[in-house]
Amino acid sequence: MKISQAIATLKTIQDTFGDIAITGGTLTHDYPLSNITVTDVQGMQVWPRDPNGVAGTNRIDGVFLD
Repeated sequence: MKISQAIATLKTIQDTFGDIAITGGTLTHDYPLSNITVTDVQGMQVWPRDPNGVAGTNRIDGVFLD
């Protein structure tokens, strides 16, 4: 992921959820950033997809980078 794409994604998250914390993630020297998601306090992804159908159920925890 390029810096411009990461910034645009983080700006969208900020506009939607406010100035939330970056709470976790994994980056290594041989695996570039490929996903930026928002998780709730149960660790469930709620943005950009809500695969478990839990969006709005729990408080937002933060942004996860991987």
